Amino acid sequence: MDKIAYFSPLNPVRSGISDYSEDLLPYLKEYYEIDVFVPNGFEIENKIIKMNFNIKTHEEFPRLYAQKEYSSVVYHMGNNYHAHKEIYELMLQYPGIVVLHDFSLHHFYAAKTLENGNFKAYEDEMFYSHGNEGLLEVERFVKGEIPPIWETNSLQFPLNLRVLDTAAGVIVHSRFAQKLLHEIASYVPITVAPIPAPYIAEDIETVHRNKIDARNYLNLDPNKLIFSTLGFTNHTKRVDKILEALYDLKKEKFLEDFKFYIVGQVADNYPLEDKIRRLGLTNEVVITGFVDLQDFDRYIAASDICFNLRYPTQGENSASLLRIMGHGKPVITTDIGSFSEFPEDIVSKVSYGKEEKEDIVNCLRKLLDFGGFDLKNQRIIDFTRNKHTILKCVQEYNEFLNKIKMGELSNIYLPIKKVMCNYQKNSSSILINNFDRNINQFADSIFSLFKA
Repeated sequence: MDKIAYFSPLNPVRSGISDYSEDLLPYLKEYYEIDVFVPNGFEIENKIIKMNFNIKTHEEFPRLYAQKEYSSVVYHMGNNYHAHKEIYELMLQYPGIVVLHDFSLHHFYAAKTLENGNFKAYEDEMFYSHGNEGLLEVERFVKGEIPPIWETNSLQFPLNLRVLDTAAGVIVHSRFAQKLLHEIASYVPITVAPIPAPYIAEDIETVHRNKIDARNYLNLDPNKLIFSTLGFTNHTKRVDKILEALYDLKKEKFLEDFKFYIVGQVADNYPLEDKIRRLGLTNEVVITGFVDLQDFDRYIAASDICFNLRYPTQGENSASLLRIMGHGKPVITTDIGSFSEFPEDIVSKVSYGKEEKEDIVNCLRKLLDFGGFDLKNQRIIDFTRNKHTILKCVQEYNEFLNKIKMGELSNIYLPIKKVMCNYQKNSSSILINNFDRNINQFADSIFSLFKA
């Protein structure tokens, strides 16, 4: 059995990627012997992971890598700097398979550079990924002509080229991300492994039974109409627009007896409490604060309709969306990025422009006028079981890792970079200071031959 090194945030790092890895690892173990790497002194919260995997520290990895212990190295990379900073540094030194959970890494680099007072490093990264166009955008930002680039234009300036250049291969979870990455770095092998639903209900009776059990456990009214939005809540989750839509429907008396649960931590800079009071929804809206994964699933099971809105997008996927679908719940999401790939009869979609609130209102009307949800519940369950099982995800991992290992797929940039790095060691200080520029210009000329 091949042996792999596995790098990912894990709980108690509160991240969807932590939950994703903890769901995935027991299934991946059927194919590989796995060493799970964590920062020095880190205590894994999940007892199943602690008991069933070899746990090693980041400090141990260079020695084991040099000894050729592993057939593959897997790095999970996301946009949260504090969750991924050590993984990122190792990834650059020891190329492996990168599971890229966010197309854009602009937030990651902004935190890595600007939050640490290193403007030059931010400028260098923009040049590396986006050339002179990136430098001009930085200049506009510095002059105050545009807001922070990572907040408004991160899809055009995703700052992901250094990760792509270093990766032996890349796994993403949507055709949307694959297409965008291919346009940036066609020389990197990229595959799509469907984001998995860790739980899929057996049938409609299971959905009904879970709903009753969850409401009993959480002490929720068994007869109320319950809406929910789940996960860390900031302005990208569009909860302010959901609240406005619920207010309109309450005012029109279309909705009279309902609860809306905001499940998870709310960002400090997203003052929802004030908005809830101004709209007169204090009796209808509950902010739970952080909940563990078991209660997270219970709130999904207890809900009649869930929201999973997202704008602006970093090209990310949503693990919570697949959890919702696994429970067979109708869900309203934003018609953008990877979310647009889901069929209209499975996921209800709203725009992110001026009509966003009105779209939410109309979507809720349509779902609630439909009456009984059994038919829709069953379609959602069937689709999720057909397209998004953990087994399908793991099979795609296994196939891709094997192709990389056997040399059937390869990142043609890596040997070029190795030659350039060796050249750098013997070059003048002028060449060293302009290394990023030289290597990118050299690589561009090589890649143009492949495209000709």
